[in-house]
Amino acid sequence: MISAIISSFHWRMAKTHRRTNKEKFASHLLKAVRDRPQNDTKVRRAVASLINERMYGNALDLCQQLLDRDVAQYWTTYKSFVEELSRGQTTEGRIKVALFNDTDFRVNIGCRLTSQGLKRSILRAFPDAAVTSASFDFAAFRKEFSSSIVHRPKATELEERLLAAYGETALDTIAGSDFILLQPEGSLDDETSPEGLATFFTPVLVAQRLGKPYAVLNGTIPIYRDERDDYLHRLFKSLRFVAARDEFSATHYDVTFLPDAAFLRIAPDDVVHRDGCLITTGARNRAEDDIEIFKSALAVCDSHSLRPVVLTRAADHFAAFEREVISRGGIFAETASIEMAADIISRCRLHIGGRYHMAIFSTLCRVPTLLFDVRTHKNQWLAQYSPLIRLVDPKSDIMSMAGSLLDDDSPARPHPPHDYEGFLKHAYSLGTAPASVLKTG
Repeated sequence: MISAIISSFHWRMAKTHRRTNKEKFASHLLKAVRDRPQNDTKVRRAVASLINERMYGNALDLCQQLLDRDVAQYWTTYKSFVEELSRGQTTEGRIKVALFNDTDFRVNIGCRLTSQGLKRSILRAFPDAAVTSASFDFAAFRKEFSSSIVHRPKATELEERLLAAYGETALDTIAGSDFILLQPEGSLDDETSPEGLATFFTPVLVAQRLGKPYAVLNGTIPIYRDERDDYLHRLFKSLRFVAARDEFSATHYDVTFLPDAAFLRIAPDDVVHRDGCLITTGARNRAEDDIEIFKSALAVCDSHSLRPVVLTRAADHFAAFEREVISRGGIFAETASIEMAADIISRCRLHIGGRYHMAIFSTLCRVPTLLFDVRTHKNQWLAQYSPLIRLVDPKSDIMSMAGSLLDDDSPARPHPPHDYEGFLKHAYSLGTAPASVLKTG
């Protein structure tokens, strides 16, 4: 009882000092966890808070303290993620490239997998490039502005939205860069409003006005059935240098198709002994949807003597089954470094879940996937694109389909080549069209 009161006090003090004194903020968080280490929810929230403040050393210390009781390997894998962040990925070069909505700092493994693939392509296209990253603030989707920028936006209005969405230095970053890139990856969905869409695309709209070379690439663009569809068609026609990472988006909006940059990762070495079944959640799934996925996957594990390997964003949706995973010699984790994730997935024989990028990662590791159809068309496209992926739903005969995939020894066909370098060089060499204003009609 006393330890709970003391822990609660330190939580309150950490919140008080978060914006004013980083050292006290970290100190109180560590003390709050020390007094209540068994409260997994708060411990995980503490580590996430330290990462959000980029206090990687403190986050590593906390992970290290938790390894002694890490039966599920949650903190072992999480620590590898923090180590990946702490190493940083700074580059130096003559060509200044600004990458807006770089997702290489998120807990989600897929966000990092695809952003790292894109950045490798940038450096292959421009070996003498220095990449500056800017994150997107999702709060900008909810912020109210005094005027609309969907039609005939003024320069000052675009700049106001740009700073709200990408930070106070965003305009200076664009002004000081030679090439501006915007990655829609994982940030647009059916709930995004017309004004939200316009806000999101401000980096390239501002770049266009300033006469800077730009491109939009490596994202799934939702297919809307209202005024947002008209807006995006006009927007992409005006921007010219736009590529989508799935064929459905590319065809609908008449833009270039470049398969997801996550496919650009070099596949890890093959592993002889494979005994795991990777289990993941689904993007934007409800907890009850994910629980149905888990139950189906666990039944497959028991039938085929596979270790359940939970390695997924929103792993807390499976929290009630963590003991069952551990009792079967499995892993229960949310994230890992890309290298550790590759090692874990390579030791699996099957992936069952709804995570788009984890299905791609599994394909790279030569692991077949039963991919659940979730509320986005990217999974549908992926199942058509990769021969190692089969689309399923809760009514599918998961047991039978899993058995079929596990018995299939035929080698997977290689994927078509990706010409990211050609697209980037083309957009950079041609620069921008004359600055224009989107018009209605």
